[in-house]
Amino acid sequence: MMQGGRGANKLSSMERRTIVASVVAIAATTALAWWIKGDWEMAWLLWMMILPVAGAAVGLLAAVVLRGRIAFVTAAGSTASVVALWAAMATPHGWDDAAGRTRAEQLAAAMSDSTGLIEARVRELLRAEVDISGIQPAVVGGRIRKRPYRLLLDRDPATVQLTVAFALGPARPIRLRLEGDALTAPPEVVDSARVWPWVIREPALTRRFSVPALTVAGAGPWTPGDVVGVRLEHSESDWSLLLLRVGGPAGLEPVREVSREESRAGLARAAARAGRPVRDVRIFHAKGTGVSFTPSNRLNFIGLADDPRANLRLVARVEGDEILYETADWFGPF
Repeated sequence: MMQGGRGANKLSSMERRTIVASVVAIAATTALAWWIKGDWEMAWLLWMMILPVAGAAVGLLAAVVLRGRIAFVTAAGSTASVVALWAAMATPHGWDDAAGRTRAEQLAAAMSDSTGLIEARVRELLRAEVDISGIQPAVVGGRIRKRPYRLLLDRDPATVQLTVAFALGPARPIRLRLEGDALTAPPEVVDSARVWPWVIREPALTRRFSVPALTVAGAGPWTPGDVVGVRLEHSESDWSLLLLRVGGPAGLEPVREVSREESRAGLARAAARAGRPVRDVRIFHAKGTGVSFTPSNRLNFIGLADDPRANLRLVARVEGDEILYETADWFGPF
């Protein structure tokens, strides 16, 4: 009876070692499947051949080291590898961080109403008095991914991105990111934005001038440093042209203001030298007559002669703070 009891104890010990070796083999093959998990696409076919063999080898090693039943533990390791591989293939390799995206979306909605704060930050970045015309918030990131050959998950935190367009400022929008409590942009983006061509839109003129104002050559774009003419409507019959230098810390830097009378008198003198009286000085329209302006470092008026068939163009050029009134061939270069 005692010999039978000792035999039973030896068998029980073997079973315990076999169970421990099987658990180790299953855990190791599961960890291996998790380690290789990722978006392999067609490469999963290769792992379907490799992983069962690797699972059997892990089981064999565990059985030898822990002195368990080799056949049973090897089979357990191979079977566990097949199940773990199927689970790794069937489950998603990436998913949304719902809680993080929800928080970011709430913050983005709040930031879209903080125009003054955002405008102040953009002015600080660009070192210029720009005006914002629109803010487009968006949430980027907010994904959790399992990449191959990594045990830990990769987390791409949800962040708020703001696309800022300008009424006065760079012609292209600039993108800002909210990092903590600060709005930031990569230094290379900021450096590029400082030299981008500028636009001047109606809301920026309305904000800066108490009388109706318009740029006589449209919204732009202009290279920073160009001189632009803005027509100021003081009354129905009185206007002036304010010359502004685009860009710089002030955004628009006044150069000088040219009155309607000064413009007409200067063009009339140029016409008289050419033997042609000037009919009027008006803003040029596509199918009308009057004054024309070219957006460059010079200011071009066109005054028409009394004789519509006369080949004459009157030009006012800006050179520094001076305006030179000249005549030019109608079909000649500016």
